[in-house]
Amino acid sequence: MSDEYVTGQPDAGQRSGHSNRTGLVAGAAVGLVICAVVGALGGFLLAGGGEDPANRQAGSVSTATTAAAPSTPRGTPGRTPSRRPTAAPPPQIGEMALPNLVGMDFEEAREELFRRGLGAQITFGKAGSDRSVVSTNPRGGASVRKGVTVRLTVAGAPPEVVVPELVGQSCAQAGRRVVEDGLYPSYPTDRKGQVQSQDPKGGATLRWNERVKVYCSDSVGPTSTPTL
Repeated sequence: MSDEYVTGQPDAGQRSGHSNRTGLVAGAAVGLVICAVVGALGGFLLAGGGEDPANRQAGSVSTATTAAAPSTPRGTPGRTPSRRPTAAPPPQIGEMALPNLVGMDFEEAREELFRRGLGAQITFGKAGSDRSVVSTNPRGGASVRKGVTVRLTVAGAPPEVVVPELVGQSCAQAGRRVVEDGLYPSYPTDRKGQVQSQDPKGGATLRWNERVKVYCSDSVGPTSTPTL
């Protein structure tokens, strides 16, 4: 019996060797691809790309949004900004600043008040001849209106005053004269007409702020007398 040979068809041994070579080539190719991927991933990590690209993109958007938000004004939290001081209202009509009268002679201080349309009430000390003003109420610089009475406190005792002659004058004129001389008038009978008599008489001596009784009649007609 003779062996047969088929042309162009390798035997089983030849086919097995060919398959082994093909597997080796395919394995080598896969290994090269794996190395390339590992190398690329290592380079990405070394370059600072360890964060997930999706997360990095989200972080960029958040940062951009925060930067675009309006900034909060600097300052202490919870503190209301201070307001500018309100300007003082202008003085009203008839008001004025009271001058500083301390140290002046009390009669000069009283005349200063009269010139400004203010009244004066004088309080004296118990002893001494010092005529200077030691204090005022209200104090100097205070805002006052015309007609207000200012109290002057004098260091010394009240000085002597000569009583003026009043008989024959109108009751109103006599009252003004008594006040100008530092005395107080009183009217036991009436406050109108003409002065008929007085007590004490003209020429007598009193102390500042003491009273003079003025007796008037209505024969001259109604008149008025100044008030303190």
